[in-house]
Formats: sequence, C-alpha cells, structure tokens
Amino acid sequence: MRALAFALLLLGCPSTVPLDDDDATSDDDDATPDRGPSPYALDDLLQLPHVQAKGTHNSYHLEPDPVWSPSHRYSHAPLDVQLEEQGVRQFELDLHYRSGVGFQIFHLPAIDGESTCLDLVDCLATIRGWSNANPWHLPIMIWIEPKDEDADSLDPELELLSGKWDAFDQALIDGLGRDRIVTPDDVRGSHATLPEAIEGDGWPTLGTMRGKVLFAMLDGGDARDEYVQGRPNAQGRVLFPGSDSPDQPWAAMFKINNAAGEAARVADLVSRGFVVTSNAGSAEGGDDNPQHWADSLAAGANFLSTDLPGEDPVEWFASIPGGTPARCNPVSAPPECVESELEILGD
Repeated sequence: MRALAFALLLLGCPSTVPLDDDDATSDDDDATPDRGPSPYALDDLLQLPHVQAKGTHNSYHLEPDPVWSPSHRYSHAPLDVQLEEQGVRQFELDLHYRSGVGFQIFHLPAIDGESTCLDLVDCLATIRGWSNANPWHLPIMIWIEPKDEDADSLDPELELLSGKWDAFDQALIDGLGRDRIVTPDDVRGSHATLPEAIEGDGWPTLGTMRGKVLFAMLDGGDARDEYVQGRPNAQGRVLFPGSDSPDQPWAAMFKINNAAGEAARVADLVSRGFVVTSNAGSAEGGDDNPQHWADSLAAGANFLSTDLPGEDPVEWFASIPGGTPARCNPVSAPPECVESELEILGD
C-alpha cells in the first residue's frame, strides 16, 4: 500500500571535506587546461548574475517505455550534446544512492528510470570532457536534487542520502577536480556570509569562472538542513545550498519555478546579485510555452530550465534571443555588456 500510494503521488506531480587543490584529479586530461589570455574583453567586468542562458530540467532524462505520466514524455540529448549543440549552460540532476554501486542520476525508480548517464561518475566525465575541449565556456550551473523519499518502497537497493553528503562532495571533487569547481568559499571570501559577499563585492568575474562548474542543492527541507548543519554559511561545502530568502547566511542560488508569476521577486533578487533559475517550457506546456518563456526571460531569471531545448522533434523549442549561447540579462547586466563578450560557441 505504501508503494502504491507513493507511485500515485509521483504520477501526479559535520566532518570537514578537504577542498585543497591537492584533491584535484591527477590525470592530465582531468586538469583545467592552460588556456592563455582570455579572448573576451569584458571578463574583468562581467559576472554570472549578468548572464541569461538556457538550462534543462531533468537533464539526463530519456522517455520511458511505457510512459506512465505525460510529464515524462520527453528525451534529452547527452549532456555534452546539450552543451555543444543546444547552448545549454545549466543542468538539473536527480540524485539517488544505490547499494554497492554508489551515486546515480535518474528520475524515479521503477516507472521513470532511463538516463543518458546513470552513474554520477559518467555524468561528470561527460561534462569534464566537453569542458576540456571548450576551456573558455561560461560557468556551468548544475542543480542537484535529492530524490530519496521512500526510496526503499519501490527499489530495495536504494538507500537514503542522509549521512552521505560528505561523500557526495568528495565524489564531485574526484570527478571534476577541485580547480574546476566554484564553491561557496570561493564566492564568500573573507566575508561572514554569502549574501554579504554577493551584495558587497559581487561574484568572481567571468574571467575567473570560465571553464568551471557550480553545484547547488535543489532542496529546502531535511537534506539541505543536514547539509548546512554546523556550517551555516556553507563553509567547506561544494554545493551552494538552495535558498528561500536572501537573509539566509548561505543564500546565493534560488530556484523559483515560475519566474513569470513572481517577476518582481525574481527581478529584485537578480538585481541584488543572487542567481535565479526558473522552469519554463515544459513537455506538458503546449501552446502556453512561448508566452511563459518570453515572460520568464523578461523577469530576468539567469537560467531558464526547460524540457524542450532543441528543435527536433517539437514545433516549439526554447531559445535565448540573441544568445551566442547566452545573452546579457535585461535586469542585471551593465550597459557595457554585449552578447559577443559572454561566449561564442566553439571558442
């Protein structure tokens, strides 16, 4: 009965982790490439909140067979194809832990479990490989969503994520290398809290963050509370904890699912330097997708997360007007900002 109820619900909808450079992966292919001088003239001025770019929702997702819910009726290209051909610069990865295997990335056990990179290590290797080939790319934003509610009721090999967050942080470092990850400590610097740093000095410049990845936790409940326990400003952590309020000491990243409906809130946060991701353009959105997408762009969300990032096989797909692949954020970017100084695909 518990499993059935859970399935129906789904269908309707402190130790210190070492973060020194010595933790970077040791193989030559894993190190951040020596890139030489930046080809972008505004790299010492522009910051991540000045950018607006496309993201994907459930970025690993492949349509299951059979399809149990219309919300599962879409498939994404592999992560490197999204980066290279669709201009995607934000991912969302749903996190599970399987006994004897480790961290895995898929949506739901039993009914929606197909993934382009089932094991976390494969997802990270795909991103790292593309990044090596494109060392001047904009920072890639990755939301990590814990998906372990009642996991054992549908798959007895799945374990709860509680108690595994130190290991997860280390898995990200092992997969990408510390020097390729922007952490809360990197942004906070000498300030007491992340909001103090962001509203005072701002983020590191794009020149500092190019070729790197940021991770954030898509959770405002028990998982986040455990993650920040004893670390109220996220010190020593790899993930930016998801935020509910700019007053939280770890506040930096916000996931606001409907930027079009909360435009004033989104504009306020982005103008103050916080980074906002919003869902826009869903597999179920139909004729409402174009207007919702346009309204979300106008609201100033930094990353617009969609089920439909490419042309085939749908009539409408998400795109960033003037994006190459990103554009200057209409709410937060300074007047000097021009799209060609953000990123040119292939550079």
